[in-house]
Amino acid sequence: MERRSSVRFTPSEIARMEKLAAERKEQVLDNKFCQKLAEEFNCSAGRAGSKVLQATQVQGWFLNKFPVSATKPTCVPTFSQEKASTAEVNVSVSEKKSAASEEKLFPLDTSISNNEDEVSPVFPLETRDKIPDLEELEFEAKSSKDSAWYDIALFLAHRRNRAGEIEVRVRFEGFGADEDEWVNVEKCIRQRSIPLESSQCRSIVEGDLVLCFREGNEEALHFDAHVLEVQRKQHDIRGCRCIFLVEYDHDRSQERVSLRRLSRRPKYS
Repeated sequence: MERRSSVRFTPSEIARMEKLAAERKEQVLDNKFCQKLAEEFNCSAGRAGSKVLQATQVQGWFLNKFPVSATKPTCVPTFSQEKASTAEVNVSVSEKKSAASEEKLFPLDTSISNNEDEVSPVFPLETRDKIPDLEELEFEAKSSKDSAWYDIALFLAHRRNRAGEIEVRVRFEGFGADEDEWVNVEKCIRQRSIPLESSQCRSIVEGDLVLCFREGNEEALHFDAHVLEVQRKQHDIRGCRCIFLVEYDHDRSQERVSLRRLSRRPKYS
């Protein structure tokens, strides 16, 4: 069965939804509430030029994160934190302000430079993550069907294959039981990648492993890629304008992408 794409929310959107879920409980599952919240996200500066969120995707996040009744697996295999997706819908978000009016207020520097000294130094060069508590860990899995990474909603079972390696059966977030897969724990399970905010662009450097959103005529998926080159640009009201040349690990194709299409791997001290 052809797998449809699912959405990946930004850290600020997730924080907003978690706060609303704690305050409003079951109200967050209301269709009108989810529609209003989706419109709010779509109008935010962080999604300008990105993909439109649908109310059903917002509602799906609440259902997956805070199900009315959910049966948790009794046993989850242990693996390293680093060993622990999802694409967005194919409609562009119309920006609230025209590019022309924005450039009058915040002139856009279209020059490209690989010299970090020529870029505003206010952003951190590196991002270090706080080690999460065990119950806060979230994971993603690499599908054998298309080599793309998807967020995991549930661990359903585990087993050892003939080679003695541990495999787990997972349910991907946003998909049904007919899309469940057995995946190798060591090779295909890892902690979830983290969507990047504009202020974190300088934490991505040449050689980094990233999770990159790739859109095609028939697919919109997240794949592992390595950064080959970073072209630094001055930020403006629309956020990061830098360009990243990446090479996808699964087919060695290359593409120039914006920061919005990248998620980083967790980094710990």
